Amino acid sequence: MSNQVDGSNKSWKFTGWHMAAIMGAFFGVIFTVNGYMAYVATTSWSGVMARNGYVASQDFNATLAERKRQDRLGYQSELRYDGQAMKFTLSDRDGLPLQNFKIVLLIGRPSHESEDRKIELHEQLPGIYRQKLQLAPGQWNAEVIANEKTDQQYRRLVRLYVKE
Repeated sequence: MSNQVDGSNKSWKFTGWHMAAIMGAFFGVIFTVNGYMAYVATTSWSGVMARNGYVASQDFNATLAERKRQDRLGYQSELRYDGQAMKFTLSDRDGLPLQNFKIVLLIGRPSHESEDRKIELHEQLPGIYRQKLQLAPGQWNAEVIANEKTDQQYRRLVRLYVKE
């Protein structure tokens, strides 16, 4: 197949090498995009799963209202793991310790349920709650639920990474 380009007398011939280059570029783009998408999918998944997506979507507005109520409280908290125990500090918006709360810690791996645990933390000092705990290295999801005597809850979700 011979074609003239730009009205010149030079003839250009489409060869098998041209077709190979086009096919290589085409599949190279496909593989590159698929590889990038696979990388993003495997490194960004948080592990959060809803047992029933429809039910979770129905509770979404109630969840938002609860978060706004919690934000108005202005509580400040911190969850730390020191290799031997879990420590949770809770204070009000002025930094004063909040005492006499029932603190429950739900902790587990982001990807499976085999190591899920429910632990109660005990008040060691005013506003400081602690419980001995051994965690294997890796990522952990922790949800702290602090209950007042008034049945209002404060929740905090934390992603922990335990080093070896």
